[in-house]
This record gives sequence, structure tokens and C-alpha cells, in this order.
Amino acid sequence: MSNKRGSLNRKLTLMLYGVLTLTSLLFLILLFGAYQIQLKNERAHVSSQLNLLFAATLENAMLKRDIDGLSEVMSRLAEQPEVLEVAIVNPHGEIRFSSDEKQVGKKLHAAIGALCEGCEGNFDAARITTRFVTADDGTRLLRSVNPVLNKPKCAGCHGTPAEQPLNGLLMVDYDAEPMLQKARSSLLFLLFSGFIVMLLTLGTVWWFIRRHVLAPVNELENACQHLSRGNLAYRPTIDSDDEFGSLSDNFNRMAQRLEKSLNQLLEKETYLQALIDAVPDGIRVIDEQFTTVNANDAFCGMLGLTRDEVIGACCYHNSYRRDEPCPPTLISCPVHEIHQHPVPIKTMHEYVSADGNTMKVQVFAAPMEVEIDGESRRFVVESIRDLMKDIHFSHEHKLSALGQLAAGVGHEIRNPLSSIRLALDTVLKKLRGNKQVDAQAIEYLDLVDGEIDKCLDITSRLLKMSSLPGECSQLIDLHTAISETVSLVRYEGEQLGIEITLSFTALPPRVIATETDLRMVVLNLVQNAFHAMPQGGQLNISTRVVGRVVEIDVADSGVGIAADDLPHIFEPFFSHRADQQKGVGLGLTICQSLVKRYQGTISVVRPARGFTTQGERI
Repeated sequence: MSNKRGSLNRKLTLMLYGVLTLTSLLFLILLFGAYQIQLKNERAHVSSQLNLLFAATLENAMLKRDIDGLSEVMSRLAEQPEVLEVAIVNPHGEIRFSSDEKQVGKKLHAAIGALCEGCEGNFDAARITTRFVTADDGTRLLRSVNPVLNKPKCAGCHGTPAEQPLNGLLMVDYDAEPMLQKARSSLLFLLFSGFIVMLLTLGTVWWFIRRHVLAPVNELENACQHLSRGNLAYRPTIDSDDEFGSLSDNFNRMAQRLEKSLNQLLEKETYLQALIDAVPDGIRVIDEQFTTVNANDAFCGMLGLTRDEVIGACCYHNSYRRDEPCPPTLISCPVHEIHQHPVPIKTMHEYVSADGNTMKVQVFAAPMEVEIDGESRRFVVESIRDLMKDIHFSHEHKLSALGQLAAGVGHEIRNPLSSIRLALDTVLKKLRGNKQVDAQAIEYLDLVDGEIDKCLDITSRLLKMSSLPGECSQLIDLHTAISETVSLVRYEGEQLGIEITLSFTALPPRVIATETDLRMVVLNLVQNAFHAMPQGGQLNISTRVVGRVVEIDVADSGVGIAADDLPHIFEPFFSHRADQQKGVGLGLTICQSLVKRYQGTISVVRPARGFTTQGERI
């Protein structure tokens, strides 16, 4: 900023100095030339008057043939200040008379044209002339030439005027140095005076320009710098009533409106960003060059990236960690599809997060066309839903429904059974004290008491299965959890003709987990096995301990899983049941999610013959 100001200062200074200097020089040159012309004209006028007087004296002396008197007149004339020589030159250029006797009889070396203006090589056309000339020795002279015309009275010596119109030239040489010196002194005085005037003018003009032009310009330039850096609160202060003051007021009003408009835009932008950030699903906007131009917090959190890492990066790099666009023949690319057919689409993708984990997502994409800088641009808006969240929601919803069911069971069945149990215990106590009561009746009542215990035990298992998962894990007896869970579906298995066997290790293994999650995994695996054996079969659940890892195998003798379906069985909403029933397709996905929560693994083995095994390792 200072360099620009300095440049403007230098330009104005040099311009003013150059213009004033050039103007002064031109003025001095013109003045000096005019002064020289005036001086020469004045001296020429004096010389002409003197020459006329001398010519009359000469004519009188020549008529009287007073040659001595003529020489004396010329000598006295030469004695005048600044007069160097007086001579009379005949028409042939020969000096006939001269104040310097040594010059008499000599031929002038200068051309005839140098003696008088308009001679053109002949004295007959000569007229009175005064001019500055340079002598052979370099002396500057003011030479006054006056033609001596022939008159009838001179015909006796020079012939008639018609035959010889000119008798000669009267030439008077004045010393030009005093005149030139005076002119130079005047020029130096004028030059010095002009320099002083120029300095005063330059200083005055410079102060005026700096005070009334440069200062307001610098203030406005400083305000523009603040405005370009985003400081819209800065206002220039120019206290004047001229155009710069008006410009400053207009600038302040413009900056105020601009600040207000920008604040409104920022507020709207903040509102819109907060609006899309409030959407629980991921939102992403992509241009035609696959560049992500906007995204919400849900999308960034889904991939484990910051907003700065997402905005400006290519969509295929954020979603798939690729360095080049996805092949449209292998992946249904929303940008490519909408570019071909600008209609909304829905597709399933598998994203890769920043830590390398994969996730199943459902993408809803729609075209958007807006006008930016007068140019129509097309974008693709994606709404990305993490299917794992839907799975967790479905799981929690299922557990909530089971919890409501268990609460109803506990209220409607457990409490009446407890009351019946208390009443039955009272009756048994009284009957056992009475020897007249039939022993078989007491035996029947004991049998009823045992069945009530079984009913109460079933309600306890239902409560354990349907209780909402807690945030803290606990130590769980694996065999107990499996046995109680299987007991809830054993009757269903008997109705389907399925024989269930449990093959446990000698010592029951214990794991750190949430009991509800573990029971839900076992229940889903057992139900999958039932679906694979619609005509009945065998189901074997076994456990074993390998080092610090506990393995649970759920093997069935059902129809098995097709080889083409194996890669997709853990995908959300994939269902292909052997009993031809329509399933939700979330059972194995829930199992995989719950097992991974405790750093476990789940896999499926399809042997050539025999059982199909679903195994998990925790």
C-alpha cells in the first residue's frame, strides 16, 4: 500500500516538476529570443538613423570631393563606443573607405549575400539590413548595412542611376559582445527568477494536491484495503465539502449496505448449514466434476472425516478412498446416472470410512440446477442413510416391543401365578398336617406347584430376553444364557419336527458382554436354523474354548445356503428363506453388528454334506 502511494507521489512530483521546468524553459527561450530581437531592432533603428546621417554626410563630402573630410567622419564614427569599423564597399566588394586604413583596397572574403539581405549576388537589390554575424577571427558583430543609392547629381563620377543604381554599401560593425552579455545577464536573472517562481509554484501546488487530493485518495485507498481484507466496519473520514467528501459519504453508505447484506447472507448461510446439519441422515452436494461442495455433520461423522477434509475433495475419494472416478459399469454412480437421466434415483452402496471400515448405506440422489454468476450449473444432492443405524433402531425397537410384552406378561401372568403359588403353599401346609387327607391329593397339589414354578421360570427368562441393553457389560454364564434362550423356542422346534441338542464344554465359559445382546444373537441364529428346516431336522448347539476365545457353533441339517447367496447373507434386508416366507432380512445383520461390538467374529460354513454351521467367536 505504501509503495502505491509513494508511486503516486513520485508521479505527481515528477509531472509537476517536469511541466513547470519545461514551461519555464520555453518561456525563457521565447523571452530571450524576443529580447534579442527587440535589442537588435532597437540597435538597428539607431544604426539606421546614424547611417542615414552618415550617408548624407558622405554624399555631401563626395559631391564636394572632400575625401579627407569623409575619412575624418569615418574615423570619428569609429571612435564611438561599441563601433568597431566603418567602411564603404563598392559594388564589386572592394573596400574603398574604412576607419581602419589597413582594410582599404581589400576584397571582402564574405559572400555578397552575407553583407545584405536580399542581395542575391547583386548589390542592386540591396536594402537596409542589420544582423548578427561572426567575423573571421570569431568575434560576434552586429553589422548594419546601408545601400548608397546613385543620384543624378552623382552622374559625373558614377554614371546615371539607370546605368548604375547603387554606388556602394555603407557598412558599420558594432561590437555585439556587450549586447550579448547584457542579454545573457538578463537571461540568467530571468532564469533565477523563474526558478524561484517555479519552486514557489511547485511547493504551493504540491501542498494543495497533497492536502486536497492525495490525502483523500490515500484515505479511500486505505478503506478499500480494509474492505478487501473483510473489515467492513472501517469507514474513511474525509472532512470536506468537495467531490472527495461526497465520494467518502457514498463509500460509507455503500460499505454499510454491503456489511448489512453480507451479515444477512452469513446468517442465511449459517441457518441453512445448521438446517442440513440437523438432518440425521448424511447430506452431500456434488458438482459435475465429482467435487463435494457441501456436506452436513452427519455425513462427516459417518465417514470419520472433518468438514475441511470433505469439502473440495472428490466424492469417490471420500466414499471409497479411490483416486479416480468409480467405474459406472461396476458401481451405480449417482452423478453419472443423473447426468445421463436427470431424475431422482435410489441405490445401495458400501462406503469405506477413514479408518478402513466398511458400512452399508442407502443413497437417495436428486438433480439440482442453480444459476451462479450468470451461468447455469448442475449439482447432485445425496441423502445417505447408514443402514447400520436402521439395524440398531430395528433391534432396539424389537427389544422395546419384547420389553412391553414381558411387562405385560409379568403383570398379567407372573403376579397371578405368584398369588396362586402363595395360596397353594398355604393349602399344602394345612393338608400335610391333617392325616385324614388322601396322600394322592397332596401329590397332585405338589405337581401343580412344580408346574407353577416352571411358568414363573419362563416369565423370568422372557424378562431377561426382553430387557433393554445396558451401557455396561457384565460377566455372563454362557451355558445358562444359551439354555434359557433355547428353552423359549423348544416347543416351536418340536412342532416343526426339529430335535435340538446342546453340546457344552465341561466347565461353563464366562464372557464379558450384555446378556440381552448375547441372548438375541443365539435366538436369531436358532430361528434362522428353523427357517432352513421346514420339514424338520436336527439342530446342534455346541461351545468350546480355544485359548482366550469362546466359540459357539449353531449347526443344522437344513437345505443350506446357495453359493451365490453366501456373499450377501450379512447385508441388510437380504432375505432368502427356505420355507418360502417373506423375511425382513435383518437377523444376521443384527447378529454381526452385536458380535462386532464385543470384538468378535461371525461366519458361515457350508459343508458339502451334513450340517450347515453358523459360528461365532467371542
